[in-house]
Amino acid sequence: KTKPSMSMLSVHRMARNTRSAIMLLLILGMALKTYGQEQGGQMYTDYKHNVFEGASVLERFSQLDTSKFTPEQKSFVERCKQGDPNSIYAAARDVGKENSVLLGGKQDVEYSLALYSFAADELDHPSSQAKLGELFELGKPPYVQRSTSVALHYYQKAGEHGHHSSLYNAGRILARGMTEEDIAAVQSGEARSDRFVQVDLIGAMAYLQAAATLHIHYPEDSDESLVPLSIEAHGVVSANAAHADFTLRQVADAFVFGTLSEVNDEADVLWRNAVDHLLKFNETFVATDGRVQDTVQMKGAAKYLRDIVQQHSDSLSSLQLYLVLDNLNDMLGPLAGLDNSYVSDAAKYALQLASTELCIGKYANTESDPACFNGAISAAVSYYRRAGDEDGALESLDLGKSHPYAATHWDTVLQTPRVYHEGITSKPWWDISQFTAPSTLKALYENPASKSQILKELESVINLQEGSLRMEEVIIDVDGAASSTAIDTTGGLQRIFTPYIGVRTADAATAQEGAGGWSEFGPLFDGVNWSRERCAVVPSICNALREDKSLCSERKISSDNAAFVNSQKKTTIWELCGSGTVVTILRLRPGTSILPHCGTTNARLIMHFPLIGSDGVKFVVGDETVMNYGGGDGHPIVFDDSFEHHVYHEGTEDRFVVLAVLGHPDLM
Repeated sequence: KTKPSMSMLSVHRMARNTRSAIMLLLILGMALKTYGQEQGGQMYTDYKHNVFEGASVLERFSQLDTSKFTPEQKSFVERCKQGDPNSIYAAARDVGKENSVLLGGKQDVEYSLALYSFAADELDHPSSQAKLGELFELGKPPYVQRSTSVALHYYQKAGEHGHHSSLYNAGRILARGMTEEDIAAVQSGEARSDRFVQVDLIGAMAYLQAAATLHIHYPEDSDESLVPLSIEAHGVVSANAAHADFTLRQVADAFVFGTLSEVNDEADVLWRNAVDHLLKFNETFVATDGRVQDTVQMKGAAKYLRDIVQQHSDSLSSLQLYLVLDNLNDMLGPLAGLDNSYVSDAAKYALQLASTELCIGKYANTESDPACFNGAISAAVSYYRRAGDEDGALESLDLGKSHPYAATHWDTVLQTPRVYHEGITSKPWWDISQFTAPSTLKALYENPASKSQILKELESVINLQEGSLRMEEVIIDVDGAASSTAIDTTGGLQRIFTPYIGVRTADAATAQEGAGGWSEFGPLFDGVNWSRERCAVVPSICNALREDKSLCSERKISSDNAAFVNSQKKTTIWELCGSGTVVTILRLRPGTSILPHCGTTNARLIMHFPLIGSDGVKFVVGDETVMNYGGGDGHPIVFDDSFEHHVYHEGTEDRFVVLAVLGHPDLM
């Protein structure tokens, strides 16, 4: 057992120095979420020390009629009296049978359970612990009520001794947690209602890793039939772990447990150094609400992660390689936004990430699907284009088109959204007269009274306290985990940060002040609800668009476009709009550039309605450029953000626009 504050990597290092591989796995596994021991409910104590006809568990052996026993049987009973764990385990097996030798042909299930419990809890006997794990997992009415948490407890206890099937079973339970069947059994009273066993993929990998490699270190204790099962299960859990919401500290542990081979010493040091830089970067980033991107830590992490890929990729497991490349891309994206010298590396390693087994297997067909492959290969195209490497862009385009299932069958490097639906009309710019939202806002803006009111409300936004962090529907905690913490709806402008969209501000002070160069007051509308707090600040805009039928949220999924989105699924706003934001207000400060990138999907269009500050704004979509929004403040534009687009603010005033996500006319 380790102290909770002790680094898992430090324990890993300590154990490897002693070459005690199996103890490494057990130390780390038990130091993680050990639901059976720390949260797994009461141990089975109903029969421990119970009195049977006036005798304790062991004293009852003295009451047996041994007159007809053979000398060997009498010797066996004596060993039981003396508390020999193996003999007590054998006795438990015997008295639980219908034709018990010890009980003269009778059966006593309660006494059998008492003996198992005594051997497991008092004598720490692994086979007895494994047996109780089995009994509690399956149940044995009316004697044993099912309990997943108690079963896990006993499997873990036996696993500490290297009991092979228990290592496998503990990993299996941690990988799945409480199943629907388990929950139903609790609700019906068939199973005990003790602590809930949650999914713990890292703990599962730890136990399955031990089960899969036990034959290497302790062949005398291993069951050969369990080895292929454990290897297969470890592979399945590792694949799921690649896309789990882990903190950085958990990612560090996943690297240790995500392999069935011993980690190379040099790769181990590089990984620990990289994690240290990642944690320091994250801590500063969160503490400053994104104002400070510690480039020293970013560059340090990128260097160590790049060294691992370049020097040790052949020795890494699929999960390890994925974790290294995923975190490397998370650093190279922002670095490429700040420094052009990193763009080529960002392109190279985005392509390499997209080429990994685990990333290829995590692809998207609809906007709400998690999509490692789609995101990485789309980013690779954009980075190669920014680097001026058209061959690299075309290679990435071809890889996207070659995926048999992903929605990445693009036609051009100028349009590579994360989710691309074929057969939809595609053009960079659209006529605003096709949509009611821009026309409605334009009419309001052209009326002097309503324009004055809109600008007065905008001034209220500007005067609110600004500076918190907006992160694509999530807040990031200090450990680097996505949190479900609600986004603050009472403050002002929020800084926008996404790893794959580069934002570059010429003036360092502007980049760090308040909400930075690119910020948002929103969402006003998330596709389901209008924000009461924010709309109280800008009621004119909210009221004008509240019933608008051109918004993407008005699109209906029908059998006519079932090939576009599976009509049998519950449609989400992400599937309709490719975003959890439908209407919002954005600010772009002078000297700030939104670097070239493609949006989420070609199933939507984007409206910008410039309220103030449009002079000097250069807007490029595909290979077509519009200056000053084509007509200045109050002149809306509608564009397809699935095309590569970028914005340069070369003016002198803050630009404020109303952004609305519109439904594509082909799908409305």
